[in-house]
Amino acid sequence: MPASPSVSRPPKPSPDWLPATPRRRVGALVGGYVVWVLSCAVFFALGVNVGKLSPFAPATRRPPPVTDTPPERPPERAIDLSDARYAVQVAAVATADEANRLVAELNRKGFTSAFVTRPAAETGNELYLVKVGLYNLTTANQVSEELRRDFGFRAARVVPN
Repeated sequence: MPASPSVSRPPKPSPDWLPATPRRRVGALVGGYVVWVLSCAVFFALGVNVGKLSPFAPATRRPPPVTDTPPERPPERAIDLSDARYAVQVAAVATADEANRLVAELNRKGFTSAFVTRPAAETGNELYLVKVGLYNLTTANQVSEELRRDFGFRAARVVPN
């Protein structure tokens, strides 16, 4: 076979999706940048943030944990002390520690006027008396009923102060 002279072939044309010329390369870069900017604008307009499942999902809150504690009492309102001669005795206990624990419990439940009366040697009383407030007779009866009904202090009773 005779040797054929070397034939130069023309270069293969590049596919349409592959930019071959500098002008096509620039066009592809500008097109990619435009797509990126537009997608960023769309996501920003929809409010899509990291961590959200859907921009249209309503914000959900967890319900507060259920506890067996009694309902909190609103803070005591100002009282006219002109005829306030009554207190509500909640308990009579043998130790000062137990009395102080009850006062702290009453304070947590909104009865900020709770106090302890110490035993008096001259009366022969050996018990610490835990009392709440200084009220007129009508208010003292209401507070006593509330302590018995809502907070479980069955021995609560109105006493003169």
